[in-house]
Amino acid sequence: MKRPEALLTVSRRQFCGSIAGCLGIATIAACGGGGGGTTVDAPPQPIDGTAMGTCPATGATDVGTASTFMTGKPVYFQQGNFFVVRDSGGLYALTARCTHQGVTVGVSGSQFLCPAHGATFSFTGAVTGGPTSTPLVHYAMCTTANGHVGVQTSMTVASTVRLNV
Repeated sequence: MKRPEALLTVSRRQFCGSIAGCLGIATIAACGGGGGGTTVDAPPQPIDGTAMGTCPATGATDVGTASTFMTGKPVYFQQGNFFVVRDSGGLYALTARCTHQGVTVGVSGSQFLCPAHGATFSFTGAVTGGPTSTPLVHYAMCTTANGHVGVQTSMTVASTVRLNV
């Protein structure tokens, strides 16, 4: 079977441009919201900037009950390499990876300390000293189906977001 001539003259640039245009239209349509199509469960989003919702079925690390976390006492989780901290606003999770060279930070007194080059961070992740100027990354938190607290390291949030539990 012989192909029509028009198909033989489409350049790679034209083809890629057409595909990109179609993907753009599909993306815009998916963002429209107004029902009528298949929906994909999105990860929980901040609720009023202070709390997270229910954890998805997969992708969140269960870190136990909220009552196990004491104010000002970061708890390290090797699986995921993050800390969970409680302050007056609630619970939050942040990476244990120094933003300078990725070395795991530890707790030293009332701050996080990078053992490689001496970078220091407050318990909220703000830089307080050292060779880095980038704060620690905060992760989304949620409530699991069994009532525990979950951390989603695949989703980052603002440093002010707290899980109120």
